[in-house]
Amino acid sequence: MVKSPSRCSFPRPVPIEWQRALRIGAWTCLLAICTACGRADNLASADASQAAAATTAAPAEGGPTAPATAALCQPSQEGYLRARLKGSIDTELDWSNTPQCLGAPRPSGDGVRLLFKGPVTGDDGTALLIVIGAGPLDAGESRRQVPANITVIREGSGEFFATQGDDKCALDEVTQQLLDPAKHRFRLTARGYCTQPARAVRGDGAVLVSRFDVESIIDYADAETPPTLAETAR
Repeated sequence: MVKSPSRCSFPRPVPIEWQRALRIGAWTCLLAICTACGRADNLASADASQAAAATTAAPAEGGPTAPATAALCQPSQEGYLRARLKGSIDTELDWSNTPQCLGAPRPSGDGVRLLFKGPVTGDDGTALLIVIGAGPLDAGESRRQVPANITVIREGSGEFFATQGDDKCALDEVTQQLLDPAKHRFRLTARGYCTQPARAVRGDGAVLVSRFDVESIIDYADAETPPTLAETAR
């Protein structure tokens, strides 16, 4: 039996609007992949870039808006930062009596993100925001030689400096103490140092945080798997 020849079918042309949407979607995905790859080892600096945008986008007279400040720095009753900065910012910081921010897990869940904010003595009242990302570090874990990165933001000026990697700074001693099991909060105390400076993200300049001592209350309540009492005994 002879089969009748099948009809040739041609795909219907894709509408121009669909072509444009597909191109935009492809470029968006590519940009997201490149961004993720380029910053996978620098999560704290990525967080600090968002913080810099929040601080510099505020009105010039009033400083950061209330919602931006609240999202950036949840107040904590405890915490301090003592550090030596050299370079484009040359100062000795002692924020022992300055209200600080709650720490939190890094977005990837592989460590912690610490935020400190305070004035610079003799610098026309300029405030600095310092973001420290450290990990891997689990809730309640005490360790030595934890890789870290640091970003220093001069608030309101658009200037910020980042180490852009976890190979330039370290916490040589970290301890965590359980404070509130119900809220999954720990007190983290650490001593650290940097061997290379945080360099300006735009323009020239660099800041070396040669040594620093920190204490921060870490709120693990928003972590995907909050710590249990059994985990803190490790």
